[in-house]
Amino acid sequence: MGFITIKEARYASELAVLKSRLEADGIRCWLRNELNAQIISYIPSIYLELQVDEMDLEKAIEIMKETEGE
Repeated sequence: MGFITIKEARYASELAVLKSRLEADGIRCWLRNELNAQIISYIPSIYLELQVDEMDLEKAIEIMKETEGE
């Protein structure tokens, strides 16, 4: 099992709604680089990555499309 990045953003607030929707549907997800982005916020090349488990990828993509379509 590995983790797949489904979306990147500069700020955690840009991923908050999608992360909440995924968790509400029982999909475990993580924000990769969350602490790095908070500590080194002045470096523009650090992005947060919303990651899901490989086995949840298809369902996560469906939820992401629904969420962005709202």
